[in-house]
Amino acid sequence: LREQHVIDKQYVLSKQELDAVILQWMTKYEIKRAYIRYPFSDIWFIDFLAELKKMKIKFVLEFPTIPYDGEDGISKTVEDQYYREQLYQYVDYCTTYSKYKTVFHIPCIPLVNGVNIKNCNIDKLKNKRDIVLIAVATMRREHGYERIIKGLFHYYKSGQERKIYFDLVGQGAQIPYYKQLTSEYGLEDYVRFCGLLEGTELDKIYRRADLGVGPLGMYKSGINAGVGIKAAEYCANGLPMLMTDDYGFEEQYFLLKVPNDASPVNIHDVIAFYDSLQRKDYISDMRKYVVENFSWDRILEPVICYLNGQR
Repeated sequence: LREQHVIDKQYVLSKQELDAVILQWMTKYEIKRAYIRYPFSDIWFIDFLAELKKMKIKFVLEFPTIPYDGEDGISKTVEDQYYREQLYQYVDYCTTYSKYKTVFHIPCIPLVNGVNIKNCNIDKLKNKRDIVLIAVATMRREHGYERIIKGLFHYYKSGQERKIYFDLVGQGAQIPYYKQLTSEYGLEDYVRFCGLLEGTELDKIYRRADLGVGPLGMYKSGINAGVGIKAAEYCANGLPMLMTDDYGFEEQYFLLKVPNDASPVNIHDVIAFYDSLQRKDYISDMRKYVVENFSWDRILEPVICYLNGQR
């Protein structure tokens, strides 16, 4: 895209043909640098990378999730497992959103997910007795939001009167499971399924929320680090966070770190965390932190330095 216009297009019928067209475009438009999102490995992708190296095009390969074996409960093909072991022969640097020094023997530039600061508006009512938790996600198994639902079950079972709500925003394969648990535990008044929301509708529900919930089931794929893009969005929207990792937010008082396992989230700990924040100007602190640390210009600076020959 250039100035929001498609500059070229061509229909293809195979992965091999797609790679060939991309290489033609890179020659046609004199592309010397590239940032590639990893599509999984096969012979065609290896050949594509080998051709880029032959053309002396400097590029960085991004791994959106590492490790990805077992993601969504699906094992990657033997083909991918074989060819990814050859990646290091063609890739000089990679990136990922976790604290890895190498991935598949490739030196790694660790990144955190950024956010478009201009699109985030903060309008919050503090010092509330009722607390609204929000999770905005594609609702995959790695999100693990059953831990919140189970935590709410134990909380209300003990006769607690303070109202804690959980808003699930998004669609995905886990929604039927979450609805089943909600019905089984009799939590229909407290767990709310909002569906897929965007734009002003999403802004409204962000303003209603008090705490943002990040992925809580990363242990299912063997992932220990990485808070995901929603952490920056929560932060920009003045929402303190529940996460299993504090990567990018180390020692920040507005993040509550919970175990990366299957245990139900302790709602009493969540309440204590929220109440402790009311004596602080956390919304201003979060906004300042995200502006200083999570603009895409700042995050991609080491990648740009490498592509410009400064690393």
